Order: sequence, then C-alpha cells, then structure tokens
Amino acid sequence: MSKYKELEKKGTDGFVTLPAESGQEEKVVELINKWGSDAIRDSDGTELSPELVELGKQVYSTICLVRADQEWPRKNWDKLPQKFLMSEHVTATSDKVEIDPMENYFREKYEIDRNHDEKEWWQVFDRTTGEEVSTDDWEFDGDRGLVVIKNAKKFHVYTVNFLVYQIWDSTSMYNHISNGWTCPHVVSTEPYHADARKHLMDYFDNWLETHPNTDVVRLTTLAYHFVLDSDKHGVDKYRDWVGYMDTVTVEALQDFEKEYGYRLTSEDFVDEGYYNATYRVPKKRYLDWMQFIHKFVIEFGKELVDKVHAAGKKAAIFQGDHWVGVEPYSDDYPKMGIDINVGACEDGVALRRLADSPWDEVKEIRLYPYFFPDVFCEGGKPTEESVSNWVKIRRAMLRKPIDRIGYGGYLSLAKKFPEFVEQVSGLCDEFRQIKENSGKTEPYSAPVKVAILNAWGKWRSWLNNFGRDQKFFIKRPDVIAVAGSNLLECISGLPVEIQFMSFDDILTGGVPDDVDVIINDGEDGTAWSGGEWWVNEQIVSTIREWIYNGGGFVGNLGPSAYQHQGRYFQLSDVMGVEREIGNQVMAAGRKFEESGEHFITADAGGKLDFGTDKSYVFASSEDVRVLEANGLHIRLAAKDFGKGRAVYMAGLPYSIDNSRMLHRALLWSAGQESELKKWFSSNVNTECAAYPEKKCFVVVNNASSEQTTTVYDGDGESFELTLDAYGSKWFSME
Repeated sequence: MSKYKELEKKGTDGFVTLPAESGQEEKVVELINKWGSDAIRDSDGTELSPELVELGKQVYSTICLVRADQEWPRKNWDKLPQKFLMSEHVTATSDKVEIDPMENYFREKYEIDRNHDEKEWWQVFDRTTGEEVSTDDWEFDGDRGLVVIKNAKKFHVYTVNFLVYQIWDSTSMYNHISNGWTCPHVVSTEPYHADARKHLMDYFDNWLETHPNTDVVRLTTLAYHFVLDSDKHGVDKYRDWVGYMDTVTVEALQDFEKEYGYRLTSEDFVDEGYYNATYRVPKKRYLDWMQFIHKFVIEFGKELVDKVHAAGKKAAIFQGDHWVGVEPYSDDYPKMGIDINVGACEDGVALRRLADSPWDEVKEIRLYPYFFPDVFCEGGKPTEESVSNWVKIRRAMLRKPIDRIGYGGYLSLAKKFPEFVEQVSGLCDEFRQIKENSGKTEPYSAPVKVAILNAWGKWRSWLNNFGRDQKFFIKRPDVIAVAGSNLLECISGLPVEIQFMSFDDILTGGVPDDVDVIINDGEDGTAWSGGEWWVNEQIVSTIREWIYNGGGFVGNLGPSAYQHQGRYFQLSDVMGVEREIGNQVMAAGRKFEESGEHFITADAGGKLDFGTDKSYVFASSEDVRVLEANGLHIRLAAKDFGKGRAVYMAGLPYSIDNSRMLHRALLWSAGQESELKKWFSSNVNTECAAYPEKKCFVVVNNASSEQTTTVYDGDGESFELTLDAYGSKWFSME
C-alpha cells in the first residue's frame, strides 16, 4: 500500500499546434476540440482560409524566405545556391580521359556554373596519387559538357571537382515527388549576395504587411539547406543534416579569403569525396568556414527577426530544411532573438537536442509521422509509428520537459485514420500533464555528471551518432532512424546530468571539475570516437590521469581507437581490453572467465543486445572483469584503474534493457552504486522521474503490456505499482 496519493488528471487544453487546411474547416474545428489545440499552422502545399484564421486561435504562418519568391531568382539565375560536387571516378585507359561531371547527378536539380572561370574554381585530381592535375593538362569542353584530361597516367583514377547551381530546392523536390505535384519546380535564392539579400528583405516586408492575422512567423528556416544530393534518378545520393556543403558562393569564398587570410579550394569542400561528413574528424579549414557562414546566418536571421518583432509578431525557427548555420548551441545564437524554437522529433535524442539548448525561448517539437501520403496511405501504419516514437520521446521529456508540441502536413490525410486521431488525443493530454505537473522544473538526478567526449563538442550536442550499420539500413527517407548502436537514445531518459565536450576543450581547460564520468562513444576513426585526437599525448595523459584519480570512463564501440605504438585502444590499460585488427593475431589471447553477478548486469536477465556477435576485443589485463562475451569476443567489461573505474561496451543499440544497463554502468563507474534506488522503478520496462520543486513524481510503462513494478522513493522506501500498457501514473510527494 503506497503512502503517496495519485494525482488526478486535469482536463487542460492548449500548447498544441494543429496543421490546418483550407477545405477542411469542419475537421479542423473537431480536432481543435479533440486535441485541445490553441494554434493552427499552414504547411508546404496548404493554405489557411479566412474561416480558419477567424477561429480565434494563434496563427502560425510558415515562410521559407529563400524559396518564397519564384519570379526574382528566375530572372537572376546567377543568384541560385551553389555547391562543389565531385564527379564519378574514371579510370584512364589511355593518356586522354574524358569525364562528364554530371554523369550520376540529377540534371533537373543541378546545372554546371558557366559564369565563373572553371580553371580558377574547379580542380581535377589523380585519385591514385592524391595529386592535383595541373590546369595546363585539362580543359572543359562546354559544348559537350565534358572535362578533357591530357597526359593522363594509364590506369590511374581521376575525378573532377566542379561548381554547380542548384536549380531545384531539395525540400520542395522531396515534397513535389512524394505528393505527385505537377507545378513548376521551386528554386531558391542564395542570400549572401547583397542584391539578393536586399530583395529578400523587401519581399519579407511586404509579406509581413499582407499577413496581418499572423501571430507567429514560422521561418523554415533561414539561409542554407542541409546537404541532400540526388543521383541521376532523383534518389538520395548523399545526405548530411548539419553539413555546410550547400553554403558555397564565389562571393563568399572571396570574402572568406579577405577575412581569414587564406583561400579555400574546391577540395576543402569535396574532401576526397567525403564532403566533410559530420562523422569525419573536422579539419581546421572546414571549422573556419563553418564559423564564417554561421556569423552571416546570425546577422541575416537577426535582421528577419527584428522585422518580425517590429510587426508585433513572434518569430519561430524550424530546425530543419534551410537551418544550416543556425547552430542553436553556439554562444552567438541568442543574438537573433528567436522566440520559438521548433524541432522535428521522432525519438528521445531529437527531444533532448531541442530541450537541452541553453537559451530562454519557447521550445516546440513537431512530431512524426508528418501528414504526408508516404505514411497516411493504404497499408500505412501511422498509429504504430506514433506510439513507438512517443514512448521514446516521453522518457526523454521527463528529463527535459518542453513547452509545446505540434504536427505538420495535410489534415485531409490524417482524418482518414480515426485510430491515429484518437491516439494523438491521448498523447496531447499526456504531454500537457507532464508540462503542468513538472512545471518544467529540474527532475531528480543521481549525483553523476556525464561528459560525452567527441571531436565536435557542444555544437553537435545530441546529434545522432550514425555508424556503419546505417549504410545498410533501409528506412523512409524523411525520418531519422538509427541502425545499430545508439547509446544517445539509451541515455536520453536516464537520471544523470549530461554535457558534450570536445577534445579541444580538454586541451585548453582539462576535464571540468564537476564531471564524474566521461563517455567516448563512436566507431573507430570517426569524429564521435576521435580518430587522431587519441595520439595527442596531452589528451591521453590528461584523461588517463583523471580516471586514475577517481574519474569514471565508459567506452562504447571504438573508444580511444587509433593504431599507435603497438596499441589500438589508446586507453587499453584503463579499460583492460584491446581490439584485434590483424596486427596481433600471432599473440595468444588472454583467457578469462566471465564474471558472475555484477552491479552493472544485475537487471540484465540475458536480454542485453550489443549489436554484434564478434567484437574482436580481447582481454589485455588480468584484472579486467568480463561481464559478457561471445566465446572470446568480449562485449562488456569493467575494470578498476587507480581510484577510478572504466567500462567497455562493444555496442549499445537502443532497448529499455540496454538503457537500464547503461544507467547501472554510469553509477558504477562513478562509484555511486548506492544512489540507484532513489526515485527508481525496479522493473526495467518502467521508469520513474521525480520533481522535488513541484512535490510530485511519475512512473511510466514503456512496454506494450501491463507491468508491475516496485517503486523506490528518495529515501529508499518502496511500494508496488501496476501500470497499463504504455501507461503512466503521477503521485504527490505530500
């Protein structure tokens, strides 16, 4: 029998943005009442009728300014967005090579830039040697659209870096193809050019005047689209949600040279064909370019926001589409004065990415599924997707509550799925209950602060860490779904404080005094693991000393991985394990016996999933405790190192069992095992969050079936509780 009184559910409304649509007025009113919406919005391809505007709800009006006006860019074709692309690799079978740079690119989307001297801005490379081919040895045949290379070395491989205009906006192209539109292709205006910027500002002034009933201007977003390249069939060829490849103009490159004192080349962007992908350890030249573009975007954004405020409206931005350069975790971001920050959200990582940004603004998630025909069609499963997403979002939201939720797309499609409409109704009520009961106050956390260490640090806080499995994973292109290891999703709902830290941060300031555990989570050689940072003696010795003196370390996938001086894991002495990559196969592997019971695996019940059978990780120390292995392939290990502790994991796909194991691993590595059973639920399918300021706590069921659990309060006292499938119950501490 619990001494705690269950809180009653209150029938509150509000804090929900509903996508509305002309011709659906009756359904809009019905869902406003059913979902408790206090705001309506338009979407790409929909409009709000006067009847909808006059409903008395907040009106969000969406504008992507750089693609709003189609007349001006069509008359100023040289003001379209530009970028560098790399041709396909071509093998020389004679001393003359002809390359069609556009061979595997969508010609409806890209057009070769013929306005700027190709000898000045393009580059041709011998990719066998890595050397640039002299401009004397190649020509661009404009009539045939071919680059002709002379004096080529037979059976070497050549590529061309070339400059293009993007003649079809990426998001509009996706929406156009998904919905079978037949309207003209939408182009965008590149805002860096002074005359283009002036036109866009004039256009925006007029737009504001013609939208007197708009309460919130929803900017989607500002200047530059994320990278989304298309092959010759119009299918995704390359995608980087935070990449800066679409921020190039000749004018900006020239201004960069004046400001930074050196000139960037096409290869600084093409990067051997890797395009500075976010999983790559970033180079200084690329980081300089990011900072240069970010400065412009902040200035451009502030000018727009000032106009919005002068018109008596609020400014919202959407973390998507043309959002590159916004950088919500930068110290300069607040200069724009954004009122509402909207993020697309399909899981706990996306929720935390928005919620953890440190600025004072309304934070609103736009939930999936988006009301488009790829899901809302015969055979589609929008309800199933919504439930799956919400369970992950909810556990993260209990750690970092946000202000609003909403949807986007065509209401005319969603209304055809009554089960989905009903499920969202309950979701909206549960969200409002979390918001009201928590008061957005800080939940109880164990006395453990975690620093997630990678090459990016805070600018890439809560960005999904994709690994090799992602390449072989088939998913819907408009959503982010992580294949393989996903430690961030596991930790997104855990009761610990979290920050993101770069190797450069350690170089300049060491490990912060308030950090208890460092996590290094990423595949070998990537920005997430750190790559060559692990051969920096100051980095390695600083971290090693910090752990020895009492710090905790949790390594996942390829922690400290870099081949150097006879070791692959540079912290193998700390973790007690090492990876075989083929260099030590003649050395006998150290035999071990799996440890019996351990604090880290106490709740596992044989349900842990490491995403791999073969880790090729072996014991390198006699005192390492192997907690889980497949044969001699170690998948989980723990070791003391001086006064500190370290944990190695071969991988950590998201599951509620893996999340619980990570929770225990963090407490163990910090030496805080005694803190486990405080505001804690024993059943791994359930979790507890407590809000001391508001004198209440909640227990949630993440499973699709009824669950019974033992709930421990802050003093370690317990009571039994049964929860419905995906259910939750709130209690007063008083």
